[in-house]
Amino acid sequence: MKEDNYQIETKAHYINLLLLGNELTHFDSILITPLTDLQGWNDKLFAVRGVFLTLYNINDLTNKLGIKEPKEYITQTRKLRKKLEFANHFRNKGIGHLDSTLLKRAVQWNPLMFVETGNESELLRTTDAQRAVIESCINSFLDQDGRQRVFGHEIVLNDTNDNKVFFEYLKRLVVETMSWVGAAKNILDKVIYYHSKEEILELASVAAQTNFNLKEKTDIEYIEKEAKENLGKGLKVLGEQGVDPKLIKQIKHKYKI
Repeated sequence: MKEDNYQIETKAHYINLLLLGNELTHFDSILITPLTDLQGWNDKLFAVRGVFLTLYNINDLTNKLGIKEPKEYITQTRKLRKKLEFANHFRNKGIGHLDSTLLKRAVQWNPLMFVETGNESELLRTTDAQRAVIESCINSFLDQDGRQRVFGHEIVLNDTNDNKVFFEYLKRLVVETMSWVGAAKNILDKVIYYHSKEEILELASVAAQTNFNLKEKTDIEYIEKEAKENLGKGLKVLGEQGVDPKLIKQIKHKYKI
């Protein structure tokens, strides 16, 4: 039986949306937590890099779902995809890949990180490194005229106004993206077929054929006779291991083995 009979691709997209939505919720909870100490600031900066990676993955997913209606969803997707170009830049330069040129600019941008003050610590240096890389990612996202494409000027997160502008922008982007994830998830949920308990034998048979060598194809086929034979063998082993004979008998009766 073909993969489409079990909606493998559609369900894989649904899982993707579930996980990405969960990531957004997790990072958002960190980003809105009031700061009380340096560790909290480091955690918040770490969450910034994390959420931009999630946003990048969501932008990638917008091109794969293949949802063609309703019109409102298509419009929402196009608008979001445009905004998430920023996430692509962020991921390519400072998250999924730490670009060597960007790291050098981060060092140039934040020279105080390497000044001896007597108050240095691993946590302080790590936090400074997080901030310098994030600011370098933001400030290197330029238009053709060399202006920052989102804010129109360089961002310094230690500046109160810049900090407010950036994190308010990020909050809006996360909320908008979460709305899109919810809409896409609802659309897929309506077309997914949820199996009944009577189909467990068939599903177990298909699951048993899973090939985890990702370079090869996996066999997705249900042959009732083979499934019953395999289940019978499994029940025999369970019986030898001391499983209640009455339970085994009930299963055999249920699946006519």
